[in-house]
Amino acid sequence: MDMKEQLMKKIGLEVLENELLANYTTFKIGGPAKFFVRVNNKADLFKTLKAVKEFDLPFFTLGGGSNVLVADKGFDGLVIKLHDGQAEFSGQTVKIFAGHSWAGLIRECVKKGLGGLEFGANIPGTVGGAVYGNAGAYGKGAGDYIQSVEVICLDDNEINLKILTKDDCAFNYRDSIFKKHKDWIISEIVFKLERDEKAIEKLKQIENEWQSRCDKQPLNLPSAGCSFKNVIYTGELDRFKEWEIKGKLPAAKFIEDADLKGMKIGGALVSDKHANFIVNTGNAKADDIVQLISVIKTRVRNEFGVQLEEEIQYVGF
Repeated sequence: MDMKEQLMKKIGLEVLENELLANYTTFKIGGPAKFFVRVNNKADLFKTLKAVKEFDLPFFTLGGGSNVLVADKGFDGLVIKLHDGQAEFSGQTVKIFAGHSWAGLIRECVKKGLGGLEFGANIPGTVGGAVYGNAGAYGKGAGDYIQSVEVICLDDNEINLKILTKDDCAFNYRDSIFKKHKDWIISEIVFKLERDEKAIEKLKQIENEWQSRCDKQPLNLPSAGCSFKNVIYTGELDRFKEWEIKGKLPAAKFIEDADLKGMKIGGALVSDKHANFIVNTGNAKADDIVQLISVIKTRVRNEFGVQLEEEIQYVGF
């Protein structure tokens, strides 16, 4: 029995071989996964991770593919593609599988008169990805409304479940404890929201905000969203005080002032519309993106003495 058959027997789900990952990332870049499985609930995720551990397979959990860059050679292991799960509403709380659409969840909440998360309604990706990176906008983040997060822990000896409180998650700007524990896989999240009888009226605001994003960002071309984190403003950076917005210095401002808008390597381009977007003009390779990121970081560091940090997660490099 080959590895594919063994995986299917253990997991109980269809396992694909050599599935092209470019089809699952918003960059539309990436080579094949040696093995690929779709999961939409925590029980199947647990079984899949148990099989991964038993067979000692490299693995990667892929959500909406909106914040990742997959290597041209692909991934030599099992890619676990998380899909929408069922949302369970109870009073002001909602329990949700990590693979559920983040934007979809927020719209569901708004329609049920639950507010708080609207800031993120136009941020792509999954709920698990939003929690992992503490996705946010307008000074708010996903972590602000967390009640608890369930993770599946893979250590040297066993696989088990752990429940973390909001404080346990150590949320910070685009950061969380999950980035420091690669063997913790987010499986289920409970949000505590605010009762808002006028929340339904915010659907129009959400649509207006989406239109505003379309006007300001190059959403017509494949990208991973903002390529770099904004820079946290400190007294050491007071020479850029006039750029400060809600305690941050826009990465786009540094990139634009370094005269990098429109710079192109292969099929990768620094957007003329928004400097913090690297877009795939149609034939970009992962290596093109990596080289362009390196040029941007070097130029900004040399000209402004500021070290930009990627928001993008690298897979298969």
